[in-house]
Amino acid sequence: MQLQIFILGILCEGNNHPYEIKKLIQKNISDEEIVKVNDGTLYYRFESLLKKGYITKIEVSRENNRPERTTYGITDQGREALKEDIYKSFQTFSNLRPLYASLLFLKHVDLAKIIDLTEKAVERTKKRFQLQNDSHLPVWWGNYSKKISENIDFITSHARSNIEYDLDWLEKLLIFLRGTAKDRD
Repeated sequence: MQLQIFILGILCEGNNHPYEIKKLIQKNISDEEIVKVNDGTLYYRFESLLKKGYITKIEVSRENNRPERTTYGITDQGREALKEDIYKSFQTFSNLRPLYASLLFLKHVDLAKIIDLTEKAVERTKKRFQLQNDSHLPVWWGNYSKKISENIDFITSHARSNIEYDLDWLEKLLIFLRGTAKDRD
């Protein structure tokens, strides 16, 4: 979904072709886990978006002996799909990375809705943190092996740290979104 969001978001800015979008991704997003892109995946995604009616071919050109270059534009259906994908990314994420592509294109969505979804995500994360803090190993587990119990404590500590970090980041995101919403008014 992140690659689709990125393609549709870039096409909202203006018509473009897959190779140029690939260069934009490679130049501006160094982390492969945010948007994974290779030629096969990219061109497959463009074909998929074309079949869904989210994008349309604008122009096919050829310069000298180079391969044909197809320029695409976004359709109204594609603009709606972008919005829905961004909303869905805020509703369904299990870790924060899938939000990165969505954050790049917030100007195309209703910020009040994103703020609401982020507030709900903060509450879900607080509950996860509380559950993690409240969870205790069954009594029989501690009797099983002291070493395993220590290992579980080590793993649990890492899980708590990650949830706490996510919660802190989401709360900062909420402040950022509210500030952005005020600037739009």
